[in-house]
Amino acid sequence: MKRRFLALPLLILFCAAHSYSQFYKVYGYKTRAKKEAELVLWNTYIAQSDLQYSFFGKQVDRQGLWAHSAEIEYGITDRLTVALYFDFEDPAGESLKHFRTRAVFFRYRFAEKGELFFDPALYVEYYLPKKDYKDYEELEVRLILEKDLGNFRVIFNPMFEKKTSGSKVAEGIEFNYAAGLYYRKSRGIQPGIEFHGKMGEMSGLEPWEEQRHVVFPTVDFRFGPGFHWHLGAGIGLTDGSDRLILKSIFSYKF
Repeated sequence: MKRRFLALPLLILFCAAHSYSQFYKVYGYKTRAKKEAELVLWNTYIAQSDLQYSFFGKQVDRQGLWAHSAEIEYGITDRLTVALYFDFEDPAGESLKHFRTRAVFFRYRFAEKGELFFDPALYVEYYLPKKDYKDYEELEVRLILEKDLGNFRVIFNPMFEKKTSGSKVAEGIEFNYAAGLYYRKSRGIQPGIEFHGKMGEMSGLEPWEEQRHVVFPTVDFRFGPGFHWHLGAGIGLTDGSDRLILKSIFSYKF
């Protein structure tokens, strides 16, 4: 039996209870402290989908797809963080393959907490896929806006993506978004709800049913010194979305 890292506990939990993004996260304003590091293991399982996608030139079903990512993040200063991701996919009936590396040039917060109406940060990431997976690279710029309202935290991430090389370099800037609302009265267990969407080029958005919009009920567990486990079950809202997505993000900072 293949190892599924920490994805198996996630699948057990929830069973008991175009390009596509395989990893769904709402990024918050806080950055790593200077010289602080974080190791992160991401896992996604597409439990239900009617869609297919290109996996190293072969059309495969998205249903049954496992996606994994290993990340290391490091604080250059108390406001500036860099990171590196290694992404893997394992569709049903295929073998696990490394398909992409992602480099976060910087994630920078502009002010101290509460100094501005929104707590703002900027996130810049570059996608480097294997050439036989996709023949183009991409740049993503994400604005992070965070606001605490009593026991609730609201975060909005508008995202702008541009293909920078290859066959699709002439395409315009794409607009995507991620947003979350979290109940934070307890530090140990925090429920929330997230919204993730991919809408197409800003010069002409895709028709609604071809866009991808997913809503995720989530829960965050914080335990021990530096451990954080984020779980979510995503429900697709359009024909262009996977119907059911399970996600797990497990991190340890030191």
